[in-house]
Amino acid sequence: MDEKQLIKNMLYLLAKYLHDRNDLADLIQQDSDSVKYILSEINKLKQTEYDDADLALIKEISFYFL
Repeated sequence: MDEKQLIKNMLYLLAKYLHDRNDLADLIQQDSDSVKYILSEINKLKQTEYDDADLALIKEISFYFL
């Protein structure tokens, strides 16, 4: 997974689990090193539980970028 794919995946997770958090979407586009912070925010504030496919995506992101 490269940085461009990371940003795309993070934007997907933000749109799905956190609504109206454009600040985090802007942050990931400006600073890809903010992955850990954004994932923690998604985990704390998510409205629904993670899908299995999204859990796999989060594990992949964590493996490459944390």
